[in-house]
Amino acid sequence: HSFSLQSHPLQYQRTAKHKATNNSFHSRFEPQMYFGKTAISTLCLFNFVSFAVADKLLRNRKLGPSNGPPDNGPHGNRPHRNKDEEDDPRRPGGPNLDFGQEADYIVVFKDESSHSSFSQNEMATVNSVRHLSFMNGEVIKLPNAQAAQQWAERDDVLFVEKDQEVRKLAEEVPYGINLVEALNIDYVAGSGVKACIIDTGYALNHPDLPNNINYNNDNLITGFNPYDSGDWSVDGDGHGTHVAGTMAAVGGNSVGVVGVTSKANMPLHIGKGLTDSGTGTTSGVLDAMRSCVENGAKVVNMSLGGGGPSSAVESFLTGLEDDGTNVLFVAAAGNGGSSSYSYPASYDSPLVMSVAAVNSNSVKASFSQYNDQVDIAGPGVNVNSPT
Repeated sequence: HSFSLQSHPLQYQRTAKHKATNNSFHSRFEPQMYFGKTAISTLCLFNFVSFAVADKLLRNRKLGPSNGPPDNGPHGNRPHRNKDEEDDPRRPGGPNLDFGQEADYIVVFKDESSHSSFSQNEMATVNSVRHLSFMNGEVIKLPNAQAAQQWAERDDVLFVEKDQEVRKLAEEVPYGINLVEALNIDYVAGSGVKACIIDTGYALNHPDLPNNINYNNDNLITGFNPYDSGDWSVDGDGHGTHVAGTMAAVGGNSVGVVGVTSKANMPLHIGKGLTDSGTGTTSGVLDAMRSCVENGAKVVNMSLGGGGPSSAVESFLTGLEDDGTNVLFVAAAGNGGSSSYSYPASYDSPLVMSVAAVNSNSVKASFSQYNDQVDIAGPGVNVNSPT
C-alpha cells in the first residue's frame, strides 16, 4: 500500500472521469441550496473525503464566443465549454439581479494586452480589491449590476461575474481512519507528491500537526493568504486545522489522533482561501488554487462551497487541463442531502474529483449530495480530528 505518484491512479482519473453529458447542464441549477449540518473533509488521494455546501446564488457573467479568443498567458482566457448563452439569468442585467446593491465583481479581460492597457490607463480610476493577473483579471467593486453590465459590454472584456461568498463546511466530531485502512498507507518520502489544503488556515504550532521546526524542514509546511488580514499559519476558525489533522496528524506522539499519513513527512501547502470567520470569496479561493499549483501541489483539498459555478474558475481549470498540469482538486460533493450540484465539486473538468459521504456502515450519509458528478465516497460521519 505504499504510495507514490506513479502507483496512484491520478493519470487514470484525468482521462477516465466523465462529468455532465448535457451540454446545457447549467439549466439544471437550483436557485438556492442550504447548508447541511454535518460533514468531515478528507483528502481523496489518501482515501480522505470532503463535503461542501453551496448557496446557489445567481451570478453575473458575460460568456465569451463559442470559439473563444486565442490563449493569452499561462492559464488564462480559454473559451468556456458546454455553456448555454441564451436567456442565461446569470448574465449581467439578467432577471434575478439586484440593481441597487454594491458588490465586488470579477472582470476578466480578453487578453494580456487588454489587461495591460487597463492597468496603465484606468486602474487609478476604479476600486480594484484584488488582482488576478495570472488570468488577466481584476476584482472591482461596482455600485450595482447596471455598472457590471456596462463593464461586460466592453470590447476588451471577456466576461464579468459577481465575486460570490464561499463558506466552510458545518461539522460534527469526525471518524474514518480504520474504515479506509489508512494505517496501511505509507507515504513515500521524496516521491514529489505535495498536498494542498484550501481552507481557513493551519495552526502551525498545534502539538499534533507537523511543523517546520520540530521536523527540521523549512519546506515541510508552506502557505499563502490572499486576503489583507490574517495569516495562513493561524487558523482563527479551526476548520482548516481539522482538515489538516485528518490528513496528517502525527502518529506515535501520544497526542490527539493519528492522521492518514502520520509520519510528518508529506509536504503541505496551505491556501487560506477562507478567512478566520470561515467565509471567503470566489476570487480568494481562486487565488489560493493558483498558489497551490504554482507551489507544486499534486492534490488540492477543497472542503468548501458557495454560490453557483464561476466562469473564472472554469477558465482557470480549462487552462490547467490544456497545459497538461498534473493536479487533482478534491472537492466537497455537498451536504444538502439532495441531487443538486455543488461547486467547486461539480465543475465539468477531469481535474476535479467530487466526493460524497458514507457512514460507518458504508451507507450514504443522509446529508450527502448525490448526483452524476460524484466520483467517490468516503467516511464522513463522526471522524475525530484535531481543531
